[in-house]
Amino acid sequence: MNRNEYLHAAAEVSFLEKEIAKAGLSKLTIMSLKSRIQRTKSLLEEHSENSYQPAKVTLTYRGSPVWGTQGVLAEFGASATEAFSEAVAMIAASISGTLKDKGRIPKRSSNQLLITGAALGSFGFQLEEAPAERQLDLEGTTPVSQAIDLIAELLEATTKSDEELSEPVSRLADRAITAVADFLGKLSSYEASCSLITRTKKFQFVDSEQVRRSKERLSLDNIKETIEAFTGEFIGALPDKRTFEFKTADGHVIYGSIKRDVPNPNTINQHLYRSFKITVNAKRIGNSKPRYILQALPWGQAD
Repeated sequence: MNRNEYLHAAAEVSFLEKEIAKAGLSKLTIMSLKSRIQRTKSLLEEHSENSYQPAKVTLTYRGSPVWGTQGVLAEFGASATEAFSEAVAMIAASISGTLKDKGRIPKRSSNQLLITGAALGSFGFQLEEAPAERQLDLEGTTPVSQAIDLIAELLEATTKSDEELSEPVSRLADRAITAVADFLGKLSSYEASCSLITRTKKFQFVDSEQVRRSKERLSLDNIKETIEAFTGEFIGALPDKRTFEFKTADGHVIYGSIKRDVPNPNTINQHLYRSFKITVNAKRIGNSKPRYILQALPWGQAD
């Protein structure tokens, strides 16, 4: 049973429980409904690993603020962990498409992290997504869960090529990237490094010098952003992943993501192989190839 099947089964139980509460049902119908409810609940229990669980991350520190086996400077531990939490909240808002260049972080109270314990065998913390009313996506994840995985992916990518770094960077607003750079800046100012362990990833900086270089690579001065226009035709789109393919008039095929606030991306598949002019945001890291983000759907602008 995958996550979608689990969600469908859970919804079925809810529907059946409402049905059985209705007046006027025969004994036979009630027995049948109870049997279906019990079978479905048993199935859900067998596959409980697909139920929602809060995201978790273990964040540990190394370097000058860590005093041997005795402890870590409280001032550093508090400020660095706060900066990490801020970066996760920024990324969560960016993923949701609600992060603006200035102002409060949207849904900050829903994107909090709790310190649930000390990291065993090292100096750091076990962090967990705070309980909140939240909307899961089709895969049963939340913006915080995605943000934790993405920050781990981003930090690792800062130690790799421009091409590899450009992929996670292209999925984030500048303000979220700056928040991650600020976290790295906090580490660097104390000559510290860190490691992250999530459910899906494990990453560790070699030393504080590598942290410093990673911070520089996330500087907005190193991220070139331009607005470009292409004439051609859409040849496909994946609405759930918010990605598209577009063949330009000269035969070149470009791939990109669709901006979060663009509604109904599935309509692209209803306008394939027709001539349009599209406007995209192109992001480049150093010498990497551009990553394109479709800013709006061009319907009504057909040539």
